[in-house]
Parts: sequence; C-alpha cells; structure tokens
Amino acid sequence: MNSYIESIYATRQVAGKSGTLHALHSEIDPQEGAFLHRIISEDPSITKTLEVGCAYGLSSLHICDALRLRPEARHTIIDPAQYSYWDGAGIKNLEDSGINFFDLILQGSEFALPELARSREAAFDLVFVDGLHTLDHTLLDCFYATRLLRVGGYLVLDDVTMPAVRKVVDYLLCYPCYEQFAVVGLSSSRRHKLRIGKIILALTPASKRKKIFSSRFRHQALGERDVRMVALRKVCKDERTWDWYKDF
Repeated sequence: MNSYIESIYATRQVAGKSGTLHALHSEIDPQEGAFLHRIISEDPSITKTLEVGCAYGLSSLHICDALRLRPEARHTIIDPAQYSYWDGAGIKNLEDSGINFFDLILQGSEFALPELARSREAAFDLVFVDGLHTLDHTLLDCFYATRLLRVGGYLVLDDVTMPAVRKVVDYLLCYPCYEQFAVVGLSSSRRHKLRIGKIILALTPASKRKKIFSSRFRHQALGERDVRMVALRKVCKDERTWDWYKDF
C-alpha cells in the first residue's frame, strides 16, 4: 500500500473538490484493497479495468496503484454522484496521487453499461462492482460486466455480506463461464455480528428457516459463510442457451 492511501486510512478524512473535509465512510478496507491490488499485480495481462461506484476513491486508488507502471493501463469509473454526494473527493484523490489514466462516466450504471457494451464488449480485464446493492441493480451490473469481460478476466464484488449481493453471487456461481477465484473473509468483529445474526435466525419459525439457510453460496460454493468480497474468473464465453436456468 502506498503512502498516499495509508494517510487516508490513518486520518479517516478526505478532501472534496469544494475544499471541505469529509469523514471517511463507505470505503473498502485495507485488506480488501490489498486483495484487489494483488489480483492485478500478479496478473500482468490486466490493463483495462472498470469500476461501478467510486465514492471517496479508495477502491480506485488501490486498482490504479497496481496498474500504475503498465503503459496500456486505463481505468474506467462509473459514478453518477461523484460531484454531488461525494463532492468529487474520489477524483481529487486520484489526481492528487498522480494518477491520470482514468475516465469518469457521470451516469447511472443502468445507462452507462449498455453503452459500453455496444462498443467495448469483452474489452475489460477486471470489473469491480460496488454500486447500488439492491438485487436487481447488482444483477444488472453483473449481467453487463459478464459481457464486458474478456475470457480470463475477473469479476469482483464487494459487500457480499449483504443479502442481495450474496444472492447475486449465488446465481453467478451457477454460470458455466465463471469459477470462484478468491475471497476476503470477515474480520473478527464482523464475525461477532454474524454470530448474533445466527441467534436471531435460530428463533425464526421452522417453516421460514429452511428458505433462509438454502443459500448455495453460504453452504456449498465457497465452503465458508464469513465472506465480504469475492473474485470470480471468467473461464470461457458465456454461451448459455436462450432457455438456460439452474436453481440456486
């Protein structure tokens, strides 16, 4: 991790384009950042990356830091609220750290991704999805990410502890074109919260409990339930037939 990123984590503050200091929140943590950095740094074929959701820019900084020495590197960011809600802090952090090989798309991903798919299908080496965390929006992001990724590329999802995101991962792990590549587990403090969650579920009526615990992701696909970030690798073209379906 470079000193610029370390200073943000240490101070827990970021400066926006307006000059206002903002308390850091909604960021990926150092372990998750190191996870992204390592995937990129250990695969020299990764030069074109795409990110849905920039916020204060920590994920962008980790991705771009790993790409920094690659001549063909280009990072594309989709974040419609970057200059409104986030006060341009993510872009400012990239600029202040000397990174200039990025493009910002100020549209919602539901509009930006179909446009990218028209001209850049299979053009990206890694897609990081960390936008809106509703099931439909996450699934839409991953639908287009699958088209935008080349064979051999990586799809990384954050906040897998959230039910909607986890459900999307369940579904993606049924796709013939994807295989699990690596995961980031929960910290000890988050595991404690998860244990509290189990107690609540234990009190759920038996008729509903089976449905809650039926997640393929939690019990079969990853082999552990304490996961917060997951990387999938696209191992072949997505050539599912028009009527393809697998229960998950």
